[in-house]
Amino acid sequence: MAPYYLLGIDAGTTVSKSTLFDIEGREIAVAAHPSSILSPYPGWAESDMEAVWQATVHTVHQVLQQAAVSPEAVLAIGLTGQGDGTWLVGAEERPVRPAILWSDGRTADLVQELWANSVGHALFAITGTALNTCNQAVHLCWLQSHEPEVLDRTVAVLRAKDWLFLRMTGEISSDVTDASHTYFNVQTQQFDARVLTLLDIEAWQPKLPSVYPSHQNRAPLRFAAAELLGLPEGLPVAAGPFDVAASALGVGAFAPGHACSVLGTAGVHQIMTDAPVFEPADIGYNMCHAPEGVLIRLLPTMTCTQNLRWFAQEFYAHEWAKARRTGANIWEILEQIAQQEPPGARGVIYHPYLDPAGERAPFIEPRARAQFSGLNALHTRATLLRAVYEGVTLSVLDCYETMAAPVQALRLAGGGARSRLWAQMLADALAVPVLVAEGSEHGARGAAINAAVAIGLYASYAEAIEHMVRPAQEIDPTADQRDWWLEQLHLYRLERMAMTPVWKQRRRAE
Repeated sequence: MAPYYLLGIDAGTTVSKSTLFDIEGREIAVAAHPSSILSPYPGWAESDMEAVWQATVHTVHQVLQQAAVSPEAVLAIGLTGQGDGTWLVGAEERPVRPAILWSDGRTADLVQELWANSVGHALFAITGTALNTCNQAVHLCWLQSHEPEVLDRTVAVLRAKDWLFLRMTGEISSDVTDASHTYFNVQTQQFDARVLTLLDIEAWQPKLPSVYPSHQNRAPLRFAAAELLGLPEGLPVAAGPFDVAASALGVGAFAPGHACSVLGTAGVHQIMTDAPVFEPADIGYNMCHAPEGVLIRLLPTMTCTQNLRWFAQEFYAHEWAKARRTGANIWEILEQIAQQEPPGARGVIYHPYLDPAGERAPFIEPRARAQFSGLNALHTRATLLRAVYEGVTLSVLDCYETMAAPVQALRLAGGGARSRLWAQMLADALAVPVLVAEGSEHGARGAAINAAVAIGLYASYAEAIEHMVRPAQEIDPTADQRDWWLEQLHLYRLERMAMTPVWKQRRRAE
């Protein structure tokens, strides 16, 4: 019997990827293409929607060529992509303007105003999600005030994976994972018009797409897209879940009680539940997972691995360039350097609030900024490197301690899951085993799992995960380390709280 495959496509913030899996979830080939972030004004983050589509076309061609498989052997396409953000489409399926990304900070003042006048609190009571600069509804509010002509030109308000789905199938729709944390009543898991009323954006309601469970959000690949992609017309395309939930599926987190951290550009720390969780109030997200009846309570930080990338580019530029010339793995080199520094980074603490839009979890502060503290003349860049690793770990610990939900084991996804040092730090800080799944493209695998359920290849997500997700390693916690990490967290939080009024004062200097 000839082998069959599933194609997972992940439209990320900085890179678009296509990954070909066999029906047992093994990665056969991966192709990636960078996605440029446009910043026409300070703090803005936008994307050329057509460029993202062309990047997808390019990676699909690449992955099929690498794998040397017949296009007819592909059973389905699964789409995922970055969440939040605003991707507007007008007449003839053309972009109305560049997409506003989740990392865009233009709504910082608006978000603060909405919290000050209690709209933020009212929205959390409905959606279970704390209003922040990433939120699509806030973007629509900003557009209504600053670019009012955009409303009349818009046919549909989409997100990243929805845009690709439209280009592939001609269908305008979204899935529950993307829509739920913005527009749903978390109790009923249905659209709630009060969200639009509270933000005075009722005029946008006709532009919002129909919403379906992830495995039902499917349509056939149309002829024009099939020709461009080199795939058969009519091939099933399933759009969803978005990357947070897709990554959870891709590492096997699908049932109440499972915990997963996505260590990517952002850090997404999530626990699966069977009911909404409103504590702590006014922080984080509640959203639908792909499996029906399962919710995700998550605290998403604005940055995660981006902190290490920034530090490497700015402080280890020579080593970075040499690694590129020689083919060495710069991340393995940096990890070896960091491991030679003592725990505690010789007294240096790093707060990883690197995004211009500030921070959204486990606290909301659009003016939050990254910092090193505790420096003296004896410290080196290696010391600071160790502090970056520890600072990101403390950020994760800060989120889980804030959620105060029991974690029995932590599954890791995202590029940071490849770091043994981070995995060990997290195991020690949480005092639980850390599970790392086989492979590296967890979001694309989650999209492929959803596609497999959508076409009936597997009868349920549980069955699909049983076939398509395998553990690569389990990192056990080192004995008696948790108390030390909690002490570090105490200092980390004290410094963060002390800086809050300073961040607000510094606003005029930026």
